[in-house]
Amino acid sequence: MPVAIAGFTPTNRKPASDYSRSAGKRGCPNESTQDIPLTLLAPQSTVGYTTSLRPTFVGFISSPQKVEFRIFEFSLDNTVTQIGDAIIKDIQPGVFQISLPEQYPNLIVGKKYLWQLAISCSGVQKVEAAEFMIVEISSKIKTELSTISDAFKKSNIYAEEGLWYEALTEALKLANYKKLGNLGSNLIQDLAKYESPRARDKEELFKKRIKYLQTIAIQEQL
Repeated sequence: MPVAIAGFTPTNRKPASDYSRSAGKRGCPNESTQDIPLTLLAPQSTVGYTTSLRPTFVGFISSPQKVEFRIFEFSLDNTVTQIGDAIIKDIQPGVFQISLPEQYPNLIVGKKYLWQLAISCSGVQKVEAAEFMIVEISSKIKTELSTISDAFKKSNIYAEEGLWYEALTEALKLANYKKLGNLGSNLIQDLAKYESPRARDKEELFKKRIKYLQTIAIQEQL
């Protein structure tokens, strides 16, 4: 495997709205105090970008949970409307992926969306959400990618272009089941560098989130 890793370079770092949030709470009966809570492995303080009309969403959880997945579309007035029904999935500990369900329509280039995961713990619902936008890829990069089949090279190209969702999805093709692999670990460490609170009252939550991301990057590498 090549040793050179380009690293994730976020572009157009548009701050996410208040719909993107981290609950920052604990208390699930089957979690220990040392467990990392439900964590989205995607930009949360800023809008993430993808060229896929059917993206794959990635998260991490420390204990088996029933997870509720929802996706929303932003309107021009910055309100959100849910697309399709909620999807309930049983998730095992570790890194997990959720593809856009077949019954959902293709997403639309130029639109901004919100994906949300929720779990119920001790009667309290914990919610994690992140915003992303569907963008067009340049013809130059599209042509370059069409000649490459190697997931490592593809991930590097996507990462350099700031296309988080494709970069991580390609990286996970090289990883063991429920793990990040070397390239995925590198991407999560990059993500941790760029996460920052949007407001002073969010500082402690994001400090925790950054710590969780750094820990996940290390412990889920192999």
